Amino acid sequence: MNSIHSELRIDMEIGHFSEDRTVMISNHGRVTIPAPLRKRYGLKDGDYVIFIEDEGTLKIIPVESIEKLRENSYTAEEMAKSMKESRQEELEREA
Repeated sequence: MNSIHSELRIDMEIGHFSEDRTVMISNHGRVTIPAPLRKRYGLKDGDYVIFIEDEGTLKIIPVESIEKLRENSYTAEEMAKSMKESRQEELEREA
C-alpha cells in the first residue's frame, strides 16, 4: 500500500469531472472507487481510508491500518496543547 500521505482528490469544479472517475452514491451512502484509482493507490478489499473535508473538496486518504492510524494520532491533551499554542501565536500576530 502507498504512504498514508497519498491522496485522491476529486475537484468539485464542473470543468474537472472525468467520466471514468464519476461514480454514483448508493442509497446506503456507498461509493465504488474506480479500478484505475484502486490500482494506482494499491487499494484492495479490507483496506481502510479516511475521508477529510478540505476547503470544499473531499479527500480520501488510504491508511495502512487502524492501529497505525492510532499510533500517529494526537491524544486529546496533545491536541488541546497544540490548539492553545496556535491560538497564542495568532493573538501575537494580531497585536
